[in-house]
Amino acid sequence: MFKLPKKKIIGITGTMGSGKSQVGKILSEQYSVLDCDRVNAELLLPNRKGFEELKERKLIKIDEDGYLDKKQLSFDMFQDKMIKKEVENILHPLIFQEMNAWIENQKDGLVFIEMPLLFEIGAQDHFDSIWCVVTKRNIALERLTKYRHIDTQEAMKRITKQMSEEKKASLSDVVIYNNGTLKELKQTIAQMVEREKSWS
Repeated sequence: MFKLPKKKIIGITGTMGSGKSQVGKILSEQYSVLDCDRVNAELLLPNRKGFEELKERKLIKIDEDGYLDKKQLSFDMFQDKMIKKEVENILHPLIFQEMNAWIENQKDGLVFIEMPLLFEIGAQDHFDSIWCVVTKRNIALERLTKYRHIDTQEAMKRITKQMSEEKKASLSDVVIYNNGTLKELKQTIAQMVEREKSWS
C-alpha cells in the first residue's frame, strides 16, 4: 500500500515588524502556509468558540454591531497580565486544535505555520524546524508606523515587551535576515526551502 511521506512542519516566527507575514506570503505562492494570527481573528468572530468563551467570562467588550472591540482587548491585554493570561488560556488551545486539523488536511511534504509568539507560548515542540525572521530595529519601526498605523513610541513599547530578537534567533534552526530588497528575501527563502528539503 502506498504511504504518503511524512509532512515536515516548519514554524515561522520573529518580532513585530520583522516581515514574518511577507515571508509567509512568498511561501504561500508554492506551499501551504497557515497564519495563526488569522486563525485567532476567526476564533474571535461572533458565534465562534473563542468569542463565546471570552464573552461568557466577561473578558471582552462587544461593539454595537455585536463584534469584539479588538482595540479594547489589545489594550486590556497589554495593561493587565492577568487578563492576558486568561485570554491566552482560552484561545491558545483552540488555535492548536485548528492548526492540527489544518495540518492533517495538507498534501504537501513541507507545511509552514506563521506563529508570532511561538517561543513565548512554548510551542517549539510542535515543529520539525523553526525559522526566525529578523530585521534592523529602525526598519521594523518604519514598517509598524507605515503599515499598522502605530506611532513610533507605541511601536517601541510593543517591541521591547516581546522576547528579544536575539533570543528568538538563538532558539531557531534558521535565521532569515530581512533587511534588503524583496528580490533578496525571495532568494533567501528559496535557499532555505531547498535546505529544509535536503534535511528531510
